[in-house]
Amino acid sequence: MKEFMNPLNIDALNNDGVSIGDDLALFPFRTRKGTYTLHEPKKLTNAVIAICTAGHCRLKVNLEEYEVEGPMLISLLPGQIIEPLECSTNIEGYAISLSRRFVDMLNLPGWQQQYMLMYNNPLSAIDSDKLTAIRIFYAILYKAASNEENPFRLQVIENLIRVFYYGGVYQFKQRDTAAATSKNSIVDRFLSLVEEHYREERLIGFYADKLCITPKYLSKLVKENTGRSAGEWIESHVILEARAMLQSSDMTIQQVASSLNFPNQSFFGKYFKRATGLSPKQYRQEGHK
Repeated sequence: MKEFMNPLNIDALNNDGVSIGDDLALFPFRTRKGTYTLHEPKKLTNAVIAICTAGHCRLKVNLEEYEVEGPMLISLLPGQIIEPLECSTNIEGYAISLSRRFVDMLNLPGWQQQYMLMYNNPLSAIDSDKLTAIRIFYAILYKAASNEENPFRLQVIENLIRVFYYGGVYQFKQRDTAAATSKNSIVDRFLSLVEEHYREERLIGFYADKLCITPKYLSKLVKENTGRSAGEWIESHVILEARAMLQSSDMTIQQVASSLNFPNQSFFGKYFKRATGLSPKQYRQEGHK
């Protein structure tokens, strides 16, 4: 939760927050009065569902800029890189943080499709009826999580989230058909594999072998179902990670290249410049101006 709160200059109301180990945390939040600062990108390890009930902020998610205007639902997922830009002094709302382990344990049907929708569309405007429903759900969830005498409270939370998901989470993520990602199971598996292996593997053949199909057929499926080529999906993950490391760490360019499994700094530099138009050194210098 701190990974989300601290960069936004948000105060979690500690007296009102509740957590269960490292798996779940619930907090009402608000900004620190009159202050905001620019921050470097941060990579999330937990999923964070934030309901902004009032106020305004700008932030980048995976280096794409978004405007948050309450009331709005913000869905951030493990592995995404957030970069808060500014917050108004009256922003407030509620936030739920879920560990990757906990999310996997829920085993929600159709989650891969929902995951990709949320990954590519982190914001959803909500009307008064939906805001009321979310507030009620948060209150029920909070009460269950606060009951420390119940040894099964985490299991209670699991089932409450399942009920909420089954009962209508799709309403908060309805998108135009053009914005939706593929429902093709092979494409879904490819995207999942890329998320898991992009730091080590950049060749389409690796992913095709994992899926027991030819690279040509994989490329065709991915392009038809997502509008982007398989190579573009792989490259976007690699470049996003490289940008975040160049902007938010003290790693040398050689260390960044090594962590992304490039044979040397020169090869990494050419790959990065082809994708961004800048050398890693130029990008780092421009990013800190």
